[in-house]
Amino acid sequence: MNKEILTALREPFTGKEIGKLPKVTCRACSDPKKDCDAHERKKCSTCKAFVSTAHIHLDYVGHAHITERLLNVDPLWSWEPVAFSPHGLPALDDKGGLWIRLTVGGMTRYGYGHEGGGGHHGGDSMKATIGDAIKNAAMRFGAALDLWKKEPAAPVEATPVSRAEKPKLREEDQRTVLRAEIAGLGKTCGWDTAAVAEDFTTWSQGGNILRAGVAVLAEYKKHLQESQP
Repeated sequence: MNKEILTALREPFTGKEIGKLPKVTCRACSDPKKDCDAHERKKCSTCKAFVSTAHIHLDYVGHAHITERLLNVDPLWSWEPVAFSPHGLPALDDKGGLWIRLTVGGMTRYGYGHEGGGGHHGGDSMKATIGDAIKNAAMRFGAALDLWKKEPAAPVEATPVSRAEKPKLREEDQRTVLRAEIAGLGKTCGWDTAAVAEDFTTWSQGGNILRAGVAVLAEYKKHLQESQP
């Protein structure tokens, strides 16, 4: 990634690109199981949300404007989930969050998204999670960074492509990623999930791929890679 792309990503958002996000400051109002006698819920004239009167406003940039910024600097930008479910869909962690890899200008950085209890349901919940993950990953490149911090942003410096940020994944997340990568290798052999699991059992002399540890899964992945034609 060159300095021009980084500079363009970190250009401040202005005017109508910046929205107002309500943040409730009353603990009782934030708890859906409690009724607060001190505050009422009504539509806010500033953020247009139906929310407790005990709230402040945070400046934020929505998913559409972040997407527009990414397209402007790199029309070929892309994202992919860190792990896939057995059905080939993006895998969520045990908190309902989504880890992704965002690639812009040849550089890849990680991001994490969560629906955050915004009242979304069904497919809208997943779309909100993906949008949040993209915004989070774009922030790692500097997009809307000034809205995430109080002090002025530091000067832009070009960063080598090899310096991709990598979070430390929990062991269960590492196992999920490895199983997804193993499933991908299995597909190149024409195997479905059941066939991969059966081959793993044979290779490991009775092991279960769903219970195998990180080291064993990594060794089996290496075995499949070396077996590729």
